[in-house]
Amino acid sequence: MNAKRIIGFLVVLAVLYASVSCKHVRPKPPVTQDFEPPIPDPISYVAGDITFKIADLERKINKSLGVVLVPEETFEGKKGEAWHLRVERTGPVKINYANRQVSFSAPLQVWYTNPIGLSKKRKSRRLCSLSVNFVSPLSIASNWRLSTRSRFENYQWIQQPTVRLLGVKIGVTKLAESMLNKRKADIEAAIDNAVHSELRLDRHISKIWRDMQKPLRIAKKPEEIWIVPKPFSIAAAPVFGDSKRITVPLQIAFRVDTKVGAMPVVTELERLPRLLRRAKMPEASRLAVRAFIPYEDANRILAKALDNQNLKLPGGKVKIKRATIYGGGRSLIVKTEVAGSVNGTLYFHGQPSYDTLNNTLQVKYLDFDVDTKERLFATADWLLHDHLRDTLQSVMVVPLRHEISELPKKIETAFAQGEAGRKTSLDINAFRLVPQRVVVRPDGVQLLIKVESKIAVKVRKL
Repeated sequence: MNAKRIIGFLVVLAVLYASVSCKHVRPKPPVTQDFEPPIPDPISYVAGDITFKIADLERKINKSLGVVLVPEETFEGKKGEAWHLRVERTGPVKINYANRQVSFSAPLQVWYTNPIGLSKKRKSRRLCSLSVNFVSPLSIASNWRLSTRSRFENYQWIQQPTVRLLGVKIGVTKLAESMLNKRKADIEAAIDNAVHSELRLDRHISKIWRDMQKPLRIAKKPEEIWIVPKPFSIAAAPVFGDSKRITVPLQIAFRVDTKVGAMPVVTELERLPRLLRRAKMPEASRLAVRAFIPYEDANRILAKALDNQNLKLPGGKVKIKRATIYGGGRSLIVKTEVAGSVNGTLYFHGQPSYDTLNNTLQVKYLDFDVDTKERLFATADWLLHDHLRDTLQSVMVVPLRHEISELPKKIETAFAQGEAGRKTSLDINAFRLVPQRVVVRPDGVQLLIKVESKIAVKVRKL
C-alpha cells in the first residue's frame, strides 16, 4: 500500500470517527405564531388610614385660636346708651368626636364698658361668664384642610350677666343673650378658621406621596429587578373616629413600571394633586404590577446562569455555548448552541409561568421543537432522553420569594428612615401576592401580578 492510499484511508477513518463521535444538528427555526394582545396598563390602589389624636388637634387649635374671639364693639341699649362689649376665651377649647360629628366646648367671658360712668376713662368690667358648645360635621376639603361647619348649640351660665351702675348690680341677661345671638356667626367662624388653618394633611401626605415614587428593588439575583410606582390621584372617604382619635381613609391610585438592571433614576416627581372624595373605600390595597422583562435582559440573566456549562450525559458530553430566548407567539423559544458529542443548534419551546408556591417566574413544560426532535432521532436520539431539558428549565427561574416576603418590611423601613417617618408611622399587614396573567410579546414577557395589603399611616405629631 503506497503512501497516498494510506493517507486517504486515514482521512476516511477520521471522517467516520467524527461522524460517530460528534453529531451535527442543524434544524430549522420554529415558525413564529400569532402573539397575544398586550396586557393593558393596570391601575393600582393603596388603601390606608391616616389617624391622628384628638388631643393633638386640641393643642393645635388652642395655639391658633386667640384669646379675643369678638373684638370690642358698640351696642346700643334700650335707652340709646352705648355699650362697648367684647368676647374672650378664658380656657382651652375641648373637642369630642361621636356619631360622625365633632363638638367643641370652651369657657368664655363677656366684658363691657360702663355706658353711664361719670369718669371719662371707663375701664372694662366682666359682664358674664359662660360655657358654650358647638357641633359640626367633620370632613377633608379638596385642598387637604380639615373642614368644619360649626353651629352654636347651647351654653350654660357660669356667672349670670350683671352690670354695676352707680354701685348697684343690675341684671342684663337679655342684653347679653342678644349680643351673643348677634355674634354667634363670628364665634363659629373663629373656631372653623382655627381648625382649617392648623390641620393641613397635605404636609404629611405630600411626604408619603414623594416617598412612594422612589424605585423599590424586589430582586437582587440573578439580576436586579425594580418597581417604580407612578401615583396620579388620591381620594378620601368620610372621616370616622372615637373619643381619642380621628381617622381619614385614603386611597392612592397609581401605575407601576418595572425595570431590570441598575437602579432607575427618577428625574421628576408627580406633585400632590387635589383631594378627591369617595363615599366608601376598600379595606385592602390593590397593587397590580405589570412587569415587563425584555428578552435582552432575560438572555443576560440566562447567560450568567449557564456560563458555558459542561454536561456529562450518558450518551456523551455536551457543552452549552450560548442560549437565547425569544417570542414564538403563545410560547417562548429557546435557541441553544451546543458543542461536544452533539454540535450545532437545538430549539426548545416552553410556557412562561408564575409559581405561586415558590414565588418564582420560570419557563415550564420545556421541550424540544418538532424539527429539532426529528433531527435528533436521526443523529443522537439519546439526547432526547437525557436531562438537558431539565438543566435548561432549572436555570430559567427568577426567584422572588424572599424579596416578596420582605417587601412590606422594606417599605416600612424606608418610610421610617425618610423624612415622612419623623412624625408618622406606617404599618403594612395582610400582604398577599396573586398572579393574574403571563403574556409572550415580540420584545419580551409581560407578567401581571396583583398584591393585596392593608396599609395604615398614623400621625404621631401634628
